[in-house]
Amino acid sequence: MKKFTLLVDGQDLDTGIYEYFPYADKVISDFKTTFRILTQLKLGRLREDSSEANKYIFAKYCVAKEDTNLNAIEAAYKAYKEFRKFPLSTRKNILRDIHKSLLEHKEEFLKILIAEGHPLKLGEWEFAGMEVGSSFQSIDYYCQMIQKEIKKHSNEILYYARKPDGVVCLSPPRSAAASNSFNAILAFLVGNALIIKPPLKTPVSTLFVWNNIVGNVLKKYNTPGGLVNIVVGNSKKLMDEWLKSSFVNDIIFFGDSKKGIETGIQIYKANKKPILELSGNDILIIWKDADLNKAMDSLIEGFLGSTQVCMMPKISLIHENVFDGFEKRFTEKVKALKVGLPSDEETILSPVSKISEFFLFLEDSLSKGATLVCGGKRINHLGKIDEEGHYIQPTLIKIDDVEKAKNMLCINEEIFFPLIPLIKVAGSDEEIFNKMVEMVDSHSYGLRVSLWISSAKFMRKFAKQLDNCGILRINSRHAGFSCYISTHGGTKKSGGPFGEMNYFWQKTSHLQGICRTVQTKK
Repeated sequence: MKKFTLLVDGQDLDTGIYEYFPYADKVISDFKTTFRILTQLKLGRLREDSSEANKYIFAKYCVAKEDTNLNAIEAAYKAYKEFRKFPLSTRKNILRDIHKSLLEHKEEFLKILIAEGHPLKLGEWEFAGMEVGSSFQSIDYYCQMIQKEIKKHSNEILYYARKPDGVVCLSPPRSAAASNSFNAILAFLVGNALIIKPPLKTPVSTLFVWNNIVGNVLKKYNTPGGLVNIVVGNSKKLMDEWLKSSFVNDIIFFGDSKKGIETGIQIYKANKKPILELSGNDILIIWKDADLNKAMDSLIEGFLGSTQVCMMPKISLIHENVFDGFEKRFTEKVKALKVGLPSDEETILSPVSKISEFFLFLEDSLSKGATLVCGGKRINHLGKIDEEGHYIQPTLIKIDDVEKAKNMLCINEEIFFPLIPLIKVAGSDEEIFNKMVEMVDSHSYGLRVSLWISSAKFMRKFAKQLDNCGILRINSRHAGFSCYISTHGGTKKSGGPFGEMNYFWQKTSHLQGICRTVQTKK
């Protein structure tokens, strides 16, 4: 059984208060035994080194004491005051070494993700985002943007510089917490210190990333002890302490849109900067001359993790000329998708956390004119229909009119289960174009939009007029990652009133203009 401690002021902190994390495979396949063992461990009736405990329990981890978070806040503030003085070249080298460390720990990290319930294919996708987001090319580019001479004018030299906000606190989502939280390393580039709060129930991969991948690199550079702090505990208590502290400057919050906007208001009222990463209901557009094979490969990834990843394609707008052929071929791909335990290397589906909402969304769509193409049943990890199963069959519905779709829950609220609507868009090419653009720009969410198209004319028109998204990917894998472009950020309900593509080094800093008068020699 592995053991994970907290990290405060540069010291591994064993609080003596523990929770136990079972193998996801065991929770899914043998919940009763897993629950019994967890209960016995907490009551002290089963030894941690027993064969039964080690068969079912992956790790134990520490939970914060009453003053742990307050100590972390103070340590982070002291570290920031010192770290901001480090030259940019050193901070750049730190991030380059973190990238190297990430690659060195890939195999171990993926094993932890699988134990935590992420299928291997999902884990590899998460790792790819971390790898590209911290690539040497991206880091080099960001450093060029952090401070720059603008121009010489008259007898002045004019500069701008991004200055650190100070102490940055991060609350990542329960799903994909490790990979999402990893983006916060970019806050180091401008001289900030961090406090990371892994999810209370699923913290182990996040603890591993920040202790084993990031923390060891920081020690190598003799950075101040509190530069990164890791605190696991009650979310409300920790957030309240962040809001009250005069040492905390920024709070990065991941979560659903309703709670996220409310949290953002609290952060703003506390005179701190809210950086919001909220829900997504991404749209994938297919034009009549698209490469349909590549479009299908991109859309099928929407089912990765049972469509519980915010930046996956969840809705498809399809030109009527290719709709029927696309639907037929795509349905065959969907029916062939593998369900299984997280340890099964072929599966892409995960246990579904919002099963009741799935049936609510499905019934709503069908009652408003959608047609069920395939799926729609609750199943177990063996793929058998099971009213107690943890999974949902990958489900397709088709909608023959854009106006019908606008009134459906699956369009207006985040899809967080394996359900993808295919929407036929009809009319002349100009009419179809206008309907697609209007659908995207009036949409409640705005993380990513992807477009599959060959026409240069309409490609330019789409690129110019599609405004409501943080990232637009044209003939490029919807859930893919690219150097220089951030992995995160969106508009409307996906990012709040200040939503956009998020460069975390930029969001956790403030712009300062500098003018220096050149002294003339007498």
